[in-house]
Amino acid sequence: RMDRSSRSSRSRMGRGGAWALAPLALLLACCACLAQGARAAAGGQAVTVASLAREVDLTTQSLIVASVLKLENAGAAPLSSFTYCASEIIRGRDILWIEFDEGESGADNAGKTTKLSWTLDENECMAVELASPLTKKEGQRTVEIYEVFAMNFENVPAQIYQSEKQVVAFSDFDVVVRSPAHLAIAEQKTTLYLPSSNADHFTKVKPTKKAGAEIKYGPYAAGSEPEPSDANIVVVVEYPEALLSIEKVTREMTISSWSDIEVQEHYHLKNVGPSFKDGFSRVEYSRNPLRYVLDDFVLSVPPMAHSFFFIDVLGNITTAKLRYESDKVEVEAEPRFPIVPGWQTHFTFGYKLPKEGFVGDTAASGGKKFVIGALPALAVNVKNLTVNVAVPEFSTNLGGSSSFPFRRSKTAIGVKKWYMDIFSRPMWTLELQEVSAEAEVVVEVEWQEPAMLHLKEPAMVAAALTVLAFLALVYSASDFTLKGKVKTS
Repeated sequence: RMDRSSRSSRSRMGRGGAWALAPLALLLACCACLAQGARAAAGGQAVTVASLAREVDLTTQSLIVASVLKLENAGAAPLSSFTYCASEIIRGRDILWIEFDEGESGADNAGKTTKLSWTLDENECMAVELASPLTKKEGQRTVEIYEVFAMNFENVPAQIYQSEKQVVAFSDFDVVVRSPAHLAIAEQKTTLYLPSSNADHFTKVKPTKKAGAEIKYGPYAAGSEPEPSDANIVVVVEYPEALLSIEKVTREMTISSWSDIEVQEHYHLKNVGPSFKDGFSRVEYSRNPLRYVLDDFVLSVPPMAHSFFFIDVLGNITTAKLRYESDKVEVEAEPRFPIVPGWQTHFTFGYKLPKEGFVGDTAASGGKKFVIGALPALAVNVKNLTVNVAVPEFSTNLGGSSSFPFRRSKTAIGVKKWYMDIFSRPMWTLELQEVSAEAEVVVEVEWQEPAMLHLKEPAMVAAALTVLAFLALVYSASDFTLKGKVKTS
């Protein structure tokens, strides 16, 4: 624009007027170049995406989208970062988790990738830093994005007979990414992975191809995308597995100065599938088992866990099996009764962890630090998650943080009464809402311990033994013989 305006000015003015405005034009040009460079460094410029391939997984109860972007640098300056707004890519859904990787993982995840760092702004847009600047001469760079969104499966119909299949509807999803502010997409395609091949209905958007449990939409070139009213799809498909939701789970972790870490998880688990019209028949279920009726589940814990227990409101549940693996321990548990669609249950799962590997010293403050994953052992989406970390009694300067990047969290400091506590111990609390089982959330808690704190429990045991010994001595030295009255003649 400045070049055109300069030519028009020279055509209207004489040579002397052009020379008089030359310093001003040069100053404006420098300012424009600086502003453009600042926008490029901040990720504000639109980045060219040569191709976008999205894979949408509908086999879980979260909407999982894996995208592969081929980035190109159309500018002269090297591209070190770009801006990605998940709310513009998939509209109308809450994002639960996101990861960025540079490189190609391949179909079997055998490729080499580098995890990219990113920051979140007030609009929930991510400023993503590339592993190294992308130059115009280099050509293309592959970036893989792994996103998890809230799912909105709708039971179709809301009630079924026990002999019928479970059908859900997936809607309000645009198979076309439309003009995001920071990405210029040249070509794109979308592939849906269904929970089964039995699709009663799916929206056809040319070109569309269905093969088994896959539906492919596209490719669509820039400027030839279908209209939003045509590309907003609806899929009605059989969902053969149980539709589970953890309505609430509270993770209680208690750290003692001389024993292992106690972990207790209190669950409120619900099957949110379509309820049965005529109730549940165990006789019919024994003849015709249904996969969407939950009769067992698997809980995964760290490989060093031990001392497991599994109880509900009626007492201990012994129908559980342990399977030890190199990186985890899996507990195959059976609830006391099958969880049919519309039913729910409450239970507690507990175990112990050694402090080695979880509790360490902080070099900066000289205190203690506890690091552990925040998600429960049962890999199901959680509506309300509470994490309570109780540290040894008389500890001070308690504080904590989590790696949950989004703003649906709350922390607090309280107290907890535990075994052999004289008064109560400090407790740090984290509350999260709408947490996906695919997320990787880590909590870190720090505190200060008195130098002689580790002697408290042994001193209490020694005091109790001393009191018992004193009572035994008093008993042995005393005469408690009962004497009756002597009759006189």
